[in-house]
Amino acid sequence: MKIVIKSPVTREEFKAYYDLRYRVLREPWGQPRGSEKDDYEPISQHFIAVDEETGHIVGAVKWFEKEPGVGWFSHLAVEPHYQRKGIGKLLVEIVEQTVREKGYRILGCMSRLNTVAYLERLGYRVAGLPAHYFGPIQVVWMEKELTG
Repeated sequence: MKIVIKSPVTREEFKAYYDLRYRVLREPWGQPRGSEKDDYEPISQHFIAVDEETGHIVGAVKWFEKEPGVGWFSHLAVEPHYQRKGIGKLLVEIVEQTVREKGYRILGCMSRLNTVAYLERLGYRVAGLPAHYFGPIQVVWMEKELTG
């Protein structure tokens, strides 16, 4: 399996990107279509993980500037049967590389409580208190200081 990380460009890529985000991050909790998008879509940079063998989009993430020097990534999603293969890590690393090149000093995200340990393994630390997101889902702000 060869995974390529790139930004979606075509209408079809964006459609598959949002569909993946919906199916992985919203549908399992009964959230409506459209809830996979937020007000920051137009000012975000989007990335997709593509399985080169099949051409399918198997992962997604986006980031935007939260405040000067601080990036915020969100909507990290990987197709269930592609999880635990390093794709999420590749997506986070491309975001880290991108924001580091732009001179950002901190990258953070609102992590669901069940993904805190995963992000801690990638070097993020909890820097806020848990808050309700939707339904039974709670999130907490996590961040990482970016160096050189």
